[in-house]
Amino acid sequence: MIRTTGVKEIDAVLKGLNDQLSDKVIQAANIYASKPLVEKAKLLAPEGPTGHLVDSIGAVKDAAKLDSRAIGQVQVGPRRRGGYKGFAGHLVGYGTKERQTKKGANRGKMIPNNFMEKAFNATKEEILNRFNDTTGRSLANFMKRTVKNS
Repeated sequence: MIRTTGVKEIDAVLKGLNDQLSDKVIQAANIYASKPLVEKAKLLAPEGPTGHLVDSIGAVKDAAKLDSRAIGQVQVGPRRRGGYKGFAGHLVGYGTKERQTKKGANRGKMIPNNFMEKAFNATKEEILNRFNDTTGRSLANFMKRTVKNS
């Protein structure tokens, strides 16, 4: 714990910073920052006959189950739950080997189309800038409020 003596405004700001970087705040910043990635992924995803894959691409806040130690974790890509039908997104992204049914009918091979990686590489600078702007603005507003109220 950091303690400064004689400057109550600084003490109040330092005490409150931990709450300003909570899971909920960081998740909201990540959701906002991921919007360019979602848009680019929808453009790069292959449009099938139903369009379910493109429609399912988005950001999910409930990704804490992936790693409970991660703060503000979100998952961006084809959504599988909540009425979305992106359950085949991994097949498109990673491809498949030569497949056949139990009766021996050939179902072919799917060539990988890693549209999510391409979308991320194209938008990663914008994502980082949006995240930094959002969290920086949030912390600056908190500091102004705290100093003003002290």
